[in-house]
Amino acid sequence: MPIYEYCCADCHAEFTKLRSMSAADAPLECQTCHSDHVQRKLSRIAAVRKSGEAGGSGSSGGCSGCSSKNCGACRN
Repeated sequence: MPIYEYCCADCHAEFTKLRSMSAADAPLECQTCHSDHVQRKLSRIAAVRKSGEAGGSGSSGGCSGCSSKNCGACRN
């Protein structure tokens, strides 16, 4: 099950909750003030590349999604 990040609109407390994907946006009570004005935050993800693994495919030297040799999205 994924861990989601939430923020209370009333007290601005931020907390995480382990929930199923189908319950990610279901109503949730704030753990601090018990308000029901809680919204799910947009979370960042991290991708880890194993050493020795190729960064992209193709002769451009960039990632498979673009032709740039250096872009911020794939860190090539």
